[in-house]
Amino acid sequence: MKFLKSQFLFESNSKSYYNAKNLVFEICTSMVLLNNEFLDNILDRGLKARYSENSSVFLTDLKNLLLSKNRLHLGKFINNKCEVDDEVSKINSIFNGGIEFDIEKNWDQLSNSRQTARGIIDKLLSDEKLTQDKISKIYWIGPNKDEEYQEDIVIETTDGRQYSFYLNKNLSMQKTASFNTFADDLIPKDIDNLFKEDNLRKWDKLTQEWIRIVYENSNKNIQSHIEKFIDTKRIDSIGYFEYFDIRHRDPRFKYLGEYIKEFEKNILKFSDLLNEIWKKREVYFLDIDRANKEWYETKITILNSRILEHLFTSSLKRDKEEEIKRLDDGFKLSSGTVKMKLMKTLVEKMNCTERSIYYVSNGGDNFTQIPSRSFFRENYDNIDILFDYHVKFQVSSEDDNNNFKFKIKLNYNDENLINMNIVVGFSGGEFSSKLNAKYKYEIPHNFNYLISKDKTEY
Repeated sequence: MKFLKSQFLFESNSKSYYNAKNLVFEICTSMVLLNNEFLDNILDRGLKARYSENSSVFLTDLKNLLLSKNRLHLGKFINNKCEVDDEVSKINSIFNGGIEFDIEKNWDQLSNSRQTARGIIDKLLSDEKLTQDKISKIYWIGPNKDEEYQEDIVIETTDGRQYSFYLNKNLSMQKTASFNTFADDLIPKDIDNLFKEDNLRKWDKLTQEWIRIVYENSNKNIQSHIEKFIDTKRIDSIGYFEYFDIRHRDPRFKYLGEYIKEFEKNILKFSDLLNEIWKKREVYFLDIDRANKEWYETKITILNSRILEHLFTSSLKRDKEEEIKRLDDGFKLSSGTVKMKLMKTLVEKMNCTERSIYYVSNGGDNFTQIPSRSFFRENYDNIDILFDYHVKFQVSSEDDNNNFKFKIKLNYNDENLINMNIVVGFSGGEFSSKLNAKYKYEIPHNFNYLISKDKTEY
């Protein structure tokens, strides 16, 4: 019983980072890299009779390729370098775990793995193809994936260089984090000023304008719902933090709220009501264009300019005026600690690690390299970081709700390498108690080439 309890606890707390549904694709891609004709007999010459009646034979053959320890190995990371893992039990455990594979139904896995391998062959090395004789080993990570190391395979070339790959995966060009996470990177000493003193008065004014605009632009029926929550004569006295505490005034609805048929839900909080109204403003506003213009102009002026722009400007320029140089195009060239903070933000939000990682889409069409942290460290003097967050006082028709924008450009050897646009706005509605930051990346078509020219990546 003691053994069973300890075994139960061990199994319950262990976490697997590997999904075996991609196993055939990963192993076949690796084998085509090692032997470019590996799948030709099956895909081109129809020689699949051995596997048609029993596809498990194909899985057995793949397992034996791993167990043979030729040039395909189970790999694990030790001190940021991939090494051979000789624990055969891990391979047996994965292959004996009931993998679903049918060579007829999953034919695309084979054809896509060959195409993916060909994409790697053509695009990995900047000035030549990755021929099979240039590959020393390929490590399949599989069951050894963990929180830090989650790539699918690692290619080791005969010169000792290792290349990590995510297969059948595109690089995500957008990420979202809390505003505090973004601000902590750039202005850690001043983030607490966001709701202090003068800024709090600005938040209060923004809140009052938000309520007034929604109320005055709503039809009579919707206005009557608003009046169940507040005395509309005292809108100008409602503060930002108070706004999120306002509940339905009728004691009959103080727990679950009132069912409001226009929104087909119970609503208890005043802030939820106003967000529901805003989401359906095309139905319930008398003049939606006027309301949009009125609110977005207010948000741009108070939130974007007087609160956020002022917060960043006062913090970045305090004792750092000499580290910011204004350029003719409106961008600012950073240096010193300002440059380091901006680069830290960019590198961390791109999830750069101490090794370079490649993302290869299904079929190998999209092939993107994420440079290692050492690339940025060793090329620091050849990198310029430019930024701009100047607020433009005009309502935009773009689909960004006229939120605050912080733009960062990274130029490498005078060529644009990465653009990162950070859009700051409310999370969970048009007006809420939390701000978030959405990171959007842009990279040029020759991004991989610019990175590959730098020898520190190898």
